[in-house]
Amino acid sequence: MTTNAPAENALPAESAPPAENDLRADLDRALAETTDALFDLQRSDGSWEGRLSPSAPSTADVVIAMHLADPEGCADLIERGIAFLLRTQAEDGGWGDDVDTESTLNGTALTVAALALTAPDRAAEQIRRGWRRVEEFGGMEAVRDVERCSLTVLVHFYLALAGLVSDEDLLRVPIEIALLPAPLRKKLTFAMPTAMAWGLMAAERPHGRLRRAVNRAATPKAIEYLVGLVEFEGPDGGFVESPMMSANVVIGLTLAKQRPDIVRHCLKYFRATIKPEGAWAVTRDLEVDATNFITVGMQHAGLGDDARVRKGLDWIRGAQRHEEFIWTGAPSGGWGWGLPSGWPNSGNTGDAVIALAGGGADVSDPQVRKGADWLLKQQNYDGSWSCFAQVGRIASLDPSFALVGKARSPKVLYGPCAVMSAEAVSALGLSGACLPGDPRLVHAYEWFRSVQRADGGIDNKWYTGRVSGTGSVLRALGDVGLGHTEVARRGVTWLRLNQNPDGGWGQTPAPDGPSTAEETAMAVLGLIGARVDPLDPVLVRGARWLIDHRDEKALWNPSLVGVYFLELLYRHDHTANGYALQALARYREVLTA
Repeated sequence: MTTNAPAENALPAESAPPAENDLRADLDRALAETTDALFDLQRSDGSWEGRLSPSAPSTADVVIAMHLADPEGCADLIERGIAFLLRTQAEDGGWGDDVDTESTLNGTALTVAALALTAPDRAAEQIRRGWRRVEEFGGMEAVRDVERCSLTVLVHFYLALAGLVSDEDLLRVPIEIALLPAPLRKKLTFAMPTAMAWGLMAAERPHGRLRRAVNRAATPKAIEYLVGLVEFEGPDGGFVESPMMSANVVIGLTLAKQRPDIVRHCLKYFRATIKPEGAWAVTRDLEVDATNFITVGMQHAGLGDDARVRKGLDWIRGAQRHEEFIWTGAPSGGWGWGLPSGWPNSGNTGDAVIALAGGGADVSDPQVRKGADWLLKQQNYDGSWSCFAQVGRIASLDPSFALVGKARSPKVLYGPCAVMSAEAVSALGLSGACLPGDPRLVHAYEWFRSVQRADGGIDNKWYTGRVSGTGSVLRALGDVGLGHTEVARRGVTWLRLNQNPDGGWGQTPAPDGPSTAEETAMAVLGLIGARVDPLDPVLVRGARWLIDHRDEKALWNPSLVGVYFLELLYRHDHTANGYALQALARYREVLTA
């Protein structure tokens, strides 16, 4: 393992060629316009909203939940949800994970089920067209196959509930998961609330003597789990801070005839989280992500002392969780993605520590110390980081198979992630929690090396494609003095080979996927971290793409690159804006060094 050599910097400003001077001037202008635009969007408390895209699958799930639990009290919300689904049907008859995106089996089948339950006459034509699209995907054979329908249990159940298919061979969630030892139960992570509620629902069906005994033992444990989460999230939160997960809980409890108080809690949450379009996103807006991303970008843009940026830092401090999160085994000191009840995780905790470090705080600061300790305690046995729960040598598979039917499915999000690991490494290095050569950073580097593909690319779980994983790892290696290591060199080569002709990056292999702001920004950040010469055409073209692809408000259009759960995708405005701002600001730093 080697450390960074001095960068081959650009020529001094006074001798820079005209083209370089033009690039610098365009950078200055773009950063001034973009930071002004983002300050205009800052909320009065110092944070940014972090808006997620409306989701047809989530909206269908919520509409079904309200229809089952309280059709009269939720009539206005149900009507708005139905109207959204009707007007967003694609020309091919299906629905995707966002408006005007490619239709998916998950989105189409869930929406068909919701309309068949709530508006069978009014939406008869839309249901017919949607079911034809389901059949084009492979029909019920595809629905029952987790490799083709990642939400197989939910989709099959809702279609059966709507009377569209038989419930034969329907997979049921076993209530006995509530009796698992705590270390195993925690590995279900954010699938657990759905699993508990649907286990309660399954327990209501007729069973033999042994099954009844198991149900009697497990039922209070499952209810205890759900009640504890409600107490954690407070009066305004939802399960996993997600309308979709909360809808699953409502459906399970309603059909199990259990805990109407928790059902009412979730119905209140649906009313609070409906979007102006009349839809729901897969999860509540990512305000912590947004504030972290933008704050770091502002710091690199030279605005770290601006009172508005300092106010954002204060908000980030206030979002830290000071209690242990017993449901995943996470210690105190972490950050979630939203308030009041986003689950503490490695990505948000790492990004918050990076932002605080960028504001001048190090591990002598108690909050930075707690955040760094959180990350160190959550490092996996192999040197990586997962999102919510630490992975040990035992129980390294995700018991979410209870929801998808196959433990081997790669579509679950539990387990090590390159982006999460990169954010943790950057946080530990930039905060001073781990100095160069620290064994824990060495261990992380070895994990990056072990998962790097033969071609140099690195996969990840929480964004689509390999650009995000590869760029994030390179950025992190640069942050801790490892930008010229073997992993970094190979990653740079991969990014060079996968740059699109227009200068940006997108879904690989290039040029098959159109360039996106998120992936282009992550690639540029990675190349900077690997100390690529700022005048190298690969960096110049990447930076130029970001400058030239801003919208009329000097910001970037988000793309469908975020992965929520089991292949459900989302757009997040400030993942695009925050990362692109960071990329241009850090590029200007190295260009003018």
